[in-house]
Amino acid sequence: METFQMEIDKESKKCMFRTNGGNYWTLVSHGGIQSTATEVEANTMFHIEWLGRSVALKASNGKYVCTKKNGQLSAVSDSVGDDELFLMKLINRPMLILRGENGFVCHHKSSNTLDANRSVYDIFSLLFSDGAYHIKSVGGKFWYVSSSGLVCSDGDKPEDFFLEFLEHGRVGIKGKNGKYLRGDSGALKGDAATVDPSCLWEY
Repeated sequence: METFQMEIDKESKKCMFRTNGGNYWTLVSHGGIQSTATEVEANTMFHIEWLGRSVALKASNGKYVCTKKNGQLSAVSDSVGDDELFLMKLINRPMLILRGENGFVCHHKSSNTLDANRSVYDIFSLLFSDGAYHIKSVGGKFWYVSSSGLVCSDGDKPEDFFLEFLEHGRVGIKGKNGKYLRGDSGALKGDAATVDPSCLWEY
């Protein structure tokens, strides 16, 4: 498993992938992807499609990146199949601190819910699980989305959440119900069908 640094362009919101040596992935002739670019340009930018546990990458030629049998990457596919799906895993990120448009995410003082408008923050643990993440609360319990759409912090069993890096420095978090987490009049809810500013979190 290779490690790359993902960067998000502020204007286009497309992603660049940088190797440990400092070079960027770039689209070359015949759809090949090579780690040879030293500067960001159109051919080093990729559009990410967030597909639950996996992602698909579309290169500047409009084609999806696939893995060839020899292990090489190539942007030659018109649609997404198994060869075009990639698993993205955050490394060196065991802690999660979230700040939304109204403030930080913090445990509610007297219930199992979470506030999304506080001036102070709680630190949560982020645990990778096969393309998804489990979010553990300060007391060792897990986040989950209740049937009423509230995000609760006292689960005995972990529940899957999916991180989508949608803008520079901001992440969307989707629950297993397919809805995004958002700050709503103080409470953290998991009920947004589409992303708006209330669903984007500094992390």
